[in-house]
Amino acid sequence: MNGSFHMLMNVRIRETDGEERPDTMDDETKREDRRVRYTRQVIHEAFFELLRKKSFEKITVADICRHAEINRGTFYLHYIDKFALLDEVIDEALDTEPPYEERLHTLCQRIPASDEYRLLYSDPETLPRVTQHIVDRGARQMVPQIRERTGLDEDQAWLVFVFAVSGNLAVNNQMGWKRGKRFNEMQALLRDFMEGGLDRIRLR
Repeated sequence: MNGSFHMLMNVRIRETDGEERPDTMDDETKREDRRVRYTRQVIHEAFFELLRKKSFEKITVADICRHAEINRGTFYLHYIDKFALLDEVIDEALDTEPPYEERLHTLCQRIPASDEYRLLYSDPETLPRVTQHIVDRGARQMVPQIRERTGLDEDQAWLVFVFAVSGNLAVNNQMGWKRGKRFNEMQALLRDFMEGGLDRIRLR
């Protein structure tokens, strides 16, 4: 979009005198947006501080509010409960990772981008939710590829995809999400396992 067209899309005509004025965000709205971003950031930081000390199951909204130094009303302006907060930080974590590649085995190499996000993968209560988010994001791309390669129907291909995601995440969790020689060897083993399994299905 060129500059002239962009300006045309952001002009209001005053009915009284026909004067054209750019439709810009006022200062009050900008301040409000900054406050919202700041509050959410503080809540996120408090959540991760708590997750370092105890499991998600034991974290309460009251705990988060105390650590963030906000009241419960402020928390509920942004989230309906702690699970809504969890969903947001999971999406944030996944947004920082590189996009899916075309091969199924690359799922097992998706290391969390930071120590904070790694907490989400390591907690027994949050890992299933992380897994579901990854499945939801990757299924549209990966399920058709599995179907094309194996001849499975959609439900069968989806279950194979869920198995691949869940299994790879479980193995990485057991290995502490640490890259190295053993990690790379395990990735190669998992890749061969998945590739061989898909080929076996195709040849049935």
